[in-house]
Amino acid sequence: MDTTNAIHEVAQPDLVKVWEPLRIGSTTVKNRIMMTAQTLLYGKDNILGDRHVEYYRERALGGCALFICEQQGAFPIAKGSFHEGCTAWEERCIPQYAKLAEAVHEHGARQFVQLFGAGVHDRGTMIMDEWHPLWAASRVRSITHNEIPLVMESHHFSDVIKGFGISARNVQASGCDGVELHAAHSYFLGQFLSPAYNKRDDKYGGSIAARCRLILEVGEEIRRQVGANFTVGVRISFDEFLGASGITPEQSEEQLEILASSGLFDFFNISAGGYHTLHKTVAPMSTPEGYLLPFGQRAKEIVGNRAKVFIVGRILSLSTAERALRDGMADMVAMTRAQMAEPRLIAKTMLGRSNEIVRCIGANECIARIFENRPAACLINPVAGREWKWGEGKLVKVGEDQKKNIVVVGAGLGGMHLAQICARRGHKVTLLEKQGYLGGRLDLLRQLPARGEWATAIDNLERGLKAHNVDVKLNTNADPDLLSSLNPDCIVLATGARFDVYAASPFRPDRDFIPGCDQENVYDVESALRLALVTPEKLGKKILVLDETGEYLPFGLAELLATVPGVEVEVVSPHNVVGADVQRRLEYQVVVQRLVNLGVTLTPQHNIQSISGRCIELLPNWGGRSRIEEVDSIVLSIARVPNDELYQSLRESFSNLHRIGDCLAPRALSAVMYEAEELGRTI
Repeated sequence: MDTTNAIHEVAQPDLVKVWEPLRIGSTTVKNRIMMTAQTLLYGKDNILGDRHVEYYRERALGGCALFICEQQGAFPIAKGSFHEGCTAWEERCIPQYAKLAEAVHEHGARQFVQLFGAGVHDRGTMIMDEWHPLWAASRVRSITHNEIPLVMESHHFSDVIKGFGISARNVQASGCDGVELHAAHSYFLGQFLSPAYNKRDDKYGGSIAARCRLILEVGEEIRRQVGANFTVGVRISFDEFLGASGITPEQSEEQLEILASSGLFDFFNISAGGYHTLHKTVAPMSTPEGYLLPFGQRAKEIVGNRAKVFIVGRILSLSTAERALRDGMADMVAMTRAQMAEPRLIAKTMLGRSNEIVRCIGANECIARIFENRPAACLINPVAGREWKWGEGKLVKVGEDQKKNIVVVGAGLGGMHLAQICARRGHKVTLLEKQGYLGGRLDLLRQLPARGEWATAIDNLERGLKAHNVDVKLNTNADPDLLSSLNPDCIVLATGARFDVYAASPFRPDRDFIPGCDQENVYDVESALRLALVTPEKLGKKILVLDETGEYLPFGLAELLATVPGVEVEVVSPHNVVGADVQRRLEYQVVVQRLVNLGVTLTPQHNIQSISGRCIELLPNWGGRSRIEEVDSIVLSIARVPNDELYQSLRESFSNLHRIGDCLAPRALSAVMYEAEELGRTI
């Protein structure tokens, strides 16, 4: 009997198809799980960076069969969409591609490179010494960047086609296994496919066949450069979710038939959405798992055996991948964010250790950062992007003479993560929590509408605590006497933070707090939420929420309250958008639709001037005044203050005392996790 198959059968007997090898053109992969092109922004000097190499090496070690690295500029003006956008057409890229190929090949994986241009979704002045007009199918501006492009003429097309060919030849020379043409998500080649961007009436526009012409000409040039024995594929958006204004499933069916009939392409990578509908491209937490699988099934029906079909769409488990493969929805299944969160997802499953898998929750920290031109990071896996220093095998275990008795106070995200890291290293760890539950503020978040995945984050950490024998004591109020009785060598405080109605606003440097905030009908957002979850009627029928944080809590509260018959809710914010942080995580389009349907009013660019009884005076950012009368409850989401009272009482008496996370300074959850990881590895 094959030993590998025996491991599979013991580990998870319902998985069969995921372990089957697959031939994709000239490339054979060892199983059916892959990672699609993921923007990471780990490049340096506009070529692929060593941080990229270590990121993919870690996931190849973890068992993933195929990787497609992030978008690489395929012609001279194609790399500027991000600060560290990478080039594929310059020969200086070849050594780094070679390093990447060697890293993944060492563990039996295969590596493709995605070739792209941004088209109108670019910034012509991004790279300091390479300013240029944007090239585009038509004079249609980006909804994001709003830059009027240059409509391409015949000589531009020849330059683009030549660039793609040279880029593919460079990739082949490096030892990587194939290339993917990025024609999805409203980027350059996808703009030619889409009626939303392509208004041409020449041979590159009009009919669906004409809109496919550029991709076919690029494919022909690539084949001239690399020959038949090199894998080439195309990524498309099966639906842009713009109705007849954009690419529809019916149009994609015709596109796939045209492209598959050409014989140029070995695979089609099926995605969806574009710049108008990015929440359909990188689905947030509230989106069901496997939401794009029907598109994969239809694509496979059209393509048949002429090429392989890859599918994406928030696929979080190998069971879902198995179903997709078994039911003919795809030949290859992408689990990209899932393996960002858990690099050893495949290996742990094969070894029967599925209970150790850290599961992605769709918090979209990764995408939120890259759209701000910051390197990608993962909220629940702080090792992501830092594999060079924290990757597999780099956690230093302590010897018997180095073991410490560590007491961690606070079982929120940071405290739980630090506790299990210290325990993994061999320390004796006790975790104290004054509440009767784990998770800290995550426990509140998980109770909000469409936020149930936060329970997965808690479960990830709880399983780690149990696996490494952390002594967890709930309903325990840590005080100096109790801590002394535990005789710790080290104390770590992760006591979090709390919202405060007296918090100062950066929008009003002229005052320390809102006049009237001390009234009984004024609540901080966390207190209001806890009340709304149990007895929402106590908040009354007319509620105004001030949101300065931009986080999900005010939205979650508004949705909870608005579902109560007769309740009227308005959310006010001094920011340009109510819920700015929700917007950057691509959850905005989903939750705002629900709020609007419930009748919630969203009022940006306003702040509270004063509160007097049930009357609120609002101050628009641009001046003037307005009043809202007969408000039953006012909820303030301004800022959090550290719960550092225990620290202040211990700082003089305990020498080995640390603070992490919000009790040090209230910050984003990703920062809390990073701090926990860093300290947990060094104590």
